[in-house]
Amino acid sequence: MKHTGMLFLSRHRPQAGRAKCGAFQVQLQVYDRLGNHQAEPWCITWTGPAAHRFWQQHEHNLKPGAVLQVELEHARLHTIFSRPPQAIVHARVIQMEYVPRVQPATAQSHQALT
Repeated sequence: MKHTGMLFLSRHRPQAGRAKCGAFQVQLQVYDRLGNHQAEPWCITWTGPAAHRFWQQHEHNLKPGAVLQVELEHARLHTIFSRPPQAIVHARVIQMEYVPRVQPATAQSHQALT
């Protein structure tokens, strides 16, 4: 099953390095906003040349709250045995894009055009 949508980068720093197979891999802790007061944590992993290109282009943009448009596969729910128990969804990235924030001046000029 595939999952698509927007996720937000959490406060945890993205981890980049080599996978066991030797390919470049980046792992991101993100969350899905389900409402004003509810967020679902995800851990997404991307391996390969496309992940390396993304990392080179956007590493400096990957700050807490950054918006990512993603297409994911193989989502699995893992429960962390703590008090209270916590669940986190793990998935593999098929495709991911960084979504730049709209600057206030740009938003005002866009509203003036409409």
